[in-house]
Order: sequence, then structure tokens, then C-alpha cells
Amino acid sequence: MAAASGDPGTSMVVERVLARGVDLRQYKENFLKRRLDIRLKARGISDYSQYARLLDSDPSEFHLLLATFSINVTEFFRDVDFYNAFYSHIIPDMHLEAGQGGIRVWSAGCASGEEAYTLAIMFAEAAESLAGFKGRIIATDFSSKAIEAARLGRYDAARLANVPEDILAKHFTRLPNGRHQVSERLRSMIDFDIGNLATMSAPQQVDAIFCRNVLMYFDKDMQLKILTKFHKSLKDGGYFILGQSEAVMGESSALFETVMPKERIYRKRRL
Repeated sequence: MAAASGDPGTSMVVERVLARGVDLRQYKENFLKRRLDIRLKARGISDYSQYARLLDSDPSEFHLLLATFSINVTEFFRDVDFYNAFYSHIIPDMHLEAGQGGIRVWSAGCASGEEAYTLAIMFAEAAESLAGFKGRIIATDFSSKAIEAARLGRYDAARLANVPEDILAKHFTRLPNGRHQVSERLRSMIDFDIGNLATMSAPQQVDAIFCRNVLMYFDKDMQLKILTKFHKSLKDGGYFILGQSEAVMGESSALFETVMPKERIYRKRRL
């Protein structure tokens, strides 16, 4: 894996982190260095070798480093057209397939929870129009800090810019500091947990997996490994959703067929 084979100082950092049970070799080298540089700048350190020694002397730095690997550039209803298509076409189809058992969706790489709560909003709205609709969301992220924020469910107005006013009034409470608190109803629909996509045990027999704007940061070998894990996790005919700058191609085309190419919605192939 390329991330461990470049700069000797970078390799030292990767080895220190690997000794603590986290494998950073899964990431593309440029991405790895950008994340490390955030911590070097924060600590006033000029080279990776010096930072590797810091990891030995300051145990708290390990957790701060891991937090930088969570991709937190997100918002509610990111890509509005996609969510409209998913709500109108995919949710009713999953509901018909699942029957009374309800549907389960995995938000893989959920960051601070905006995607998972967006799904919960759509499920709550669907329950008002689809008889017997039930849905749950499993939301995982590499960063314990991101999961803590997601469980808290408090967001600045900027993250909520795409939420219609009636939905905002129905599912959020405005706090004195100008932030918004997610309703207990939405929070009760989601199970948040810490999970590294490369090593975690995946939930099984899920109806859909969201992994939007996450896989692009992994190298090709790790991408295929994770996509294979997703394929096994899905029910037959289950849906797989990527971000707008990603696509299923190459070897992974054997795992998923395209349903809505513009929206990056795919479906599990039978092998």
C-alpha cells in the first residue's frame, strides 16, 4: 500500500498508529499527508519523524490525529435533487420489498450525522404516506468525536440551509444560541456507532447502504475490499449509493448494477 512506502517519516507515523490497532495504509498517500499536516501545523512540528516521536510521548495526540480522518464537510439534504429522487422512487420500492418487517439503511461514514438525520426525516415523512412504513438507520464513522456530535444532534443554521421551513419546524427545536436540536423522534430512529470501514463487521441484510464521498479517499485495493463488504451486507437487490463525484467501475461493476446513473444509485448484483 503506497501510503506506507513514501517518506520515511510518514512511515514512522503509520507504524506508530498501526501499533495501536489502526491501519492508515488504506488511505491514498496524498490524503494521508494532508491529514497529518493538519496535526503537524496544530502542534508546531516541522517534520513527520518528529511527529512520530510526539505520538510516543503524548497519548492524547493519537485520538486527535484519528479525528482528522473523519470527513466532516457535510450538510442536511446535500444534493437536493438526489434526495428528491431517493424519496420518490427508492423508498417506496424498498417499502414494498421489505413488507411489515421494515427497512434498514446503513449510513457508512456518517461524519457528524447530517446524512443519517436526513434519512430519518425522509423516513418520518414517508410514514405519513406509506401505510405500515417502518425504517431504521445504522450510522457509523471512524471518528469517536464525530459520533459524539451526531448523537448530540445539534447543528448550526448553515448545515440546515437545504431544509424546508416546514420540515425544520416539525423536526427541530431552535436553541437560545442559534443552533437547532434534532427531535427525539428522529434520534430514536438511528443507531450511531464507531466503525472503521476497512476492519469493522458490517451489519447484515440491510436494504440500502449510503457511502457518499468517502471511498474516494481510499486506495483502489481498499475500495474493492470495502465494496465487497457492502455487497455481502446488502439484501439481494439492495441499493448502494455513492457521492456525485464517485462511480462504480472496473472490478466493482461485477458487484453492482446501475439504477439511476445521474444520482449514483446502484443495486446489488446476484453473483
